[in-house]
Amino acid sequence: MLTYKGRVCNYFASRACPKEPTHGPLPRCGSSHSLSSFGHPLAACEYLNIKKIIIIGGGFAGLSAAARLSKSGLELEVSLFDKRKHFDFLPLLPDAIGRQINLESLKYNINDLSRKSKFKFINEEVVSVCPAARQAATAASTYTYDYLLVASGSQANFFGQPDIEDGAYALNSADDVKKIQEALGADRFENFIICGGGYTGVEAATNLWLYCKKRGITKKIIIVERSPGILGPLPDWMKLYAGDNLKKMGIDILANSSVESVNGDSAVVSGEKVFTKAIVIWVPGVRTADFIQKLAVKKNPQGRIIVDEYLRFARDCFCGGDTAYFGRKDNFLRMAAQFSITEGDQAAVNITRSIKNLPLKKFKPMDLGYVIPMANNRSCGMVFGVKVRGMLATLLHFVMCVYRSIGLRNKMGVIAGLIKSLPQGKQGGARC
Repeated sequence: MLTYKGRVCNYFASRACPKEPTHGPLPRCGSSHSLSSFGHPLAACEYLNIKKIIIIGGGFAGLSAAARLSKSGLELEVSLFDKRKHFDFLPLLPDAIGRQINLESLKYNINDLSRKSKFKFINEEVVSVCPAARQAATAASTYTYDYLLVASGSQANFFGQPDIEDGAYALNSADDVKKIQEALGADRFENFIICGGGYTGVEAATNLWLYCKKRGITKKIIIVERSPGILGPLPDWMKLYAGDNLKKMGIDILANSSVESVNGDSAVVSGEKVFTKAIVIWVPGVRTADFIQKLAVKKNPQGRIIVDEYLRFARDCFCGGDTAYFGRKDNFLRMAAQFSITEGDQAAVNITRSIKNLPLKKFKPMDLGYVIPMANNRSCGMVFGVKVRGMLATLLHFVMCVYRSIGLRNKMGVIAGLIKSLPQGKQGGARC
């Protein structure tokens, strides 16, 4: 067997090496020899044809791909890049505000995952990618690859408004939630303004309601939505159900409106409505990373990379998760953890098939459904095409979240937090 950087190379297992390098004969497999003794480890790596794979992003798609590649049976050098040290379980971030879910149960150290899935974790932010040169660059160095998977996810879109970026609170990571928790703990706000009436906005508003309810305090909670109504493209019955529930909870909706500016604890909403002692939770939309915005490939208005049926956007370049814009029939897949996981997995499958010179497999997503979880447990959604409402919808949401959480400690932490919060989640609810 041959080793490279402490790893076992099986490429020449059980056979004589077909040719000899200029540095001397390559030992027949069965013996142990460090490749560095041949004078140049990279030359030896190329001789063994160990493919270098770069994964950009340590979210659902990136980690799913890394796990699949570790089971490929091939000798690969997989490097995963992310500016964060930990994976954040995004679907439960709003619940850390209202329910008693410890933030530590929503984070998982990527270094620990790298040992399990046998990839190298590089804690750096990728700032540019050049598919023609097969290179990805960080501020510190430039790296070459044979195959690339872009799975860098999404980030809050402040639409070029620096005052809002400085004054509002994003809700896109565990660190964001911690800042919100600290701000709420100071108890200097009377108005809770959620900018954005989509999935996350509705969920955040109801968890702020629960936060108030648990503490017996009265606050004004307002969802500000630029469109005529909340929950954009979702079915009308769902919009009506959620709207009625929000009304019963005492949560106001300002439709056809937007947050125009944030200055300290003051926010201005369309029509010169001024809210003082206000905290603004900013969830009106997301965008892709800066390096993707500069990448000369086809993208949608959000900056998501348009991929083909194999999840490719260039030769030997794949994309998955929120970064990918995948066409399905006459529509495109929404951003969701279930699709991120399966896209990352399928991209990894196609990378290994390409290495083996096998035909690539088309990505065929299965839509299990979705739930709009609301913190008084009057949730709603579609699961396998069936309408679900109330506590059942809430339970289905949390069952899937526990199932998809990484590690036993995190799963048990989420369950413990939910058990504490469920008895207080009665239907209806008082105004905060």
